[in-house]
Amino acid sequence: MAMVFWAVIIVVCLFAELHTNALVAAFVGASAVVAFALALLGVPFVVQAIVWLVVSGVLLAALRPFALRYVRRHRRQDLTLPARGPMTDQTGLVERAVGDEGHPGRVTIKGESWRAVTESGETIPDGARVVVRRAHGTTLWVERLN
Repeated sequence: MAMVFWAVIIVVCLFAELHTNALVAAFVGASAVVAFALALLGVPFVVQAIVWLVVSGVLLAALRPFALRYVRRHRRQDLTLPARGPMTDQTGLVERAVGDEGHPGRVTIKGESWRAVTESGETIPDGARVVVRRAHGTTLWVERLN
């Protein structure tokens, strides 16, 4: 039963790290691998849990700062900022007038509706053709096509 518990912890940490990139769940999950190995060896669950907590604390304190510095130094772009991506240069039609970030609208691209804003602040009316210049999450920065 303990092996199943640690396997679940490992999987949950894997998915959590994929969604947060905080480098906390990675180390907690790695510690769960150690506890899983102890479960395979038949070590009592209380010892497994203590080892998991201690190894998690040591990994977080000792390795996380170095890992964060490494990731920040080797990151190609700031993922919190709008960027070029698969939607860039796609064209579509405005379905609800598009304005600046305070007045977003909707555009249809390849049959899908997207939240859209303009950088210039101009209002693009319904039915106008637009091109995507960059994206952030599910918001597209568009420009009117003449």
